[in-house]
Amino acid sequence: MSELVEDLNYDFNYNMFLTKTMLANLTSLNDRSRTIRWMRKLAACNRTINEMKLRNDFMYYLVLNVQNGELRAPFTENPPPGPLSTLAHLLPGGTDVINDLESAGTWAESALTKGKPMLYQNSPDGGAFLAAQPIPRCGAFCYLAVVSRAKPSNANN
Repeated sequence: MSELVEDLNYDFNYNMFLTKTMLANLTSLNDRSRTIRWMRKLAACNRTINEMKLRNDFMYYLVLNVQNGELRAPFTENPPPGPLSTLAHLLPGGTDVINDLESAGTWAESALTKGKPMLYQNSPDGGAFLAAQPIPRCGAFCYLAVVSRAKPSNANN
């Protein structure tokens, strides 16, 4: 559980860093100050795991807005008082975000209850090779397998 909290905080802090470094992309001083208000509001949203997940979703979209140099809803207004959960509908796919937060939980939690991931189940070695590989803390893990088969011998040659 604490590892999940650490990961959520790591992702949030990284996106906070990105937003701060790209703040100059916003030409309007009002947009910059509004962005800072949103960052402060989001930084205070860390009471529960679900709130942290929602905070990270908001932060992700804030990064995209700042990166594009233009704020879009809900960031065109100052952050309203109250919990983030009342604003989840403002995110792209807002009702899906709410449903995801109410679902079973993270992949790791569901993997523990449902057994091995499908990738491990379908792997010829039961996932032994993949389990031994380093998995990055931030980023993506890609696995590519190249398999060759011997050409069938032709009896006519």
